[in-house]
Amino acid sequence: MKNIFETKSVFITMAWCVLTFGLFFIYRLYTFTAKVNPHTHNPISKYFAFSAISIHLVSFFSLFIYLASSAPPELLLFSKAMHVISSAFHLVWLVKIRNRINDLNDANPQSKFWLNPILCTFFHVIYIQHKINQANTMEFEHAGKHAI
Repeated sequence: MKNIFETKSVFITMAWCVLTFGLFFIYRLYTFTAKVNPHTHNPISKYFAFSAISIHLVSFFSLFIYLASSAPPELLLFSKAMHVISSAFHLVWLVKIRNRINDLNDANPQSKFWLNPILCTFFHVIYIQHKINQANTMEFEHAGKHAI
């Protein structure tokens, strides 16, 4: 795997995703995008990323306002609709990142570095971080063997 990503704790990544009610997920998608874009011939559009972030924040804060106040039920319907749109954007964004990381690594389904689409869909940035950590560990071990 191209060594453009840092090794980070998968447990801490998971904890941040839960503790921030999914906001950390958006942050990690953005940081993955920022890391991948300079190394690919087909970068992920910043307009796309900012649109996905904006829609997510509107959905998140409209739900928060609904739950924290005596807002009308229409706000809950609006929040749910925005959540559906936000989820579609996130899925597309996740696929874009996965595809670019696989391209950067010349990974195929038989490769150790292949990001499985099913696991990416269900475990998102947690799975991607796990695979990054595996690759970084293998690269570190491989570099150590050549130093001897």
